[in-house]
Amino acid sequence: MKQKIKILAVLTAGMISSNALALQQTLTGTFNTIQAVDIQPFNGGLVMAGLNLTAGSQCILAASTDGTGTGYLGDQAMRIGGITANAAGSTISTTTGVGCLGSSSGGTIGTFEITGAPGATVNVTITDGANADLLLTPSGCVANYIAGANGDTCVIVNEATPASIRLAGPTDTGTLGEGTPISGTALVALGGIAEAARQLDPSVPYTVDFQIDVTY
Repeated sequence: MKQKIKILAVLTAGMISSNALALQQTLTGTFNTIQAVDIQPFNGGLVMAGLNLTAGSQCILAASTDGTGTGYLGDQAMRIGGITANAAGSTISTTTGVGCLGSSSGGTIGTFEITGAPGATVNVTITDGANADLLLTPSGCVANYIAGANGDTCVIVNEATPASIRLAGPTDTGTLGEGTPISGTALVALGGIAEAARQLDPSVPYTVDFQIDVTY
């Protein structure tokens, strides 16, 4: 935050006696505030299909929590200039679980875009979702940028593990054929576990809210 002080009025006197003369000045401080931080869905949100109707049934869409492995969307999709060029994994849309009609195309990892001041550090916290129909435990990773070329990572974030990350800055780049950082942003990629909280009805698109908080 920059501070700039302007003197708006100065009292002058042609003749000042040896007696003390009190002067009163009006000062104005001008302060530039940081850009507001925000988060919005980037690809339509987290989707899982094939949950059985019985209470306690679970579907799992396992998203990477460290920027590697078969559940990782890949450095290109995450806009990360990584240490190595990590490609998209082979199970990024695969659902499994006890009580889930497992499918290699049954899920979509949700991506969410954080925007804020370029190069700023933000804290990302997640609150699990629950209603009368479903319980949801989201988990995944969020892009964390290192100033300059390459070196970016995707670090774990879930309700038990908040993340402190640096948004991409104007000098952040990727030179290894991986993703391209966009200044002032970071992406969050989340899969998770969805569980039926009661006996569900067939062929109904159930939804459950969960929360992502981002603060400076």
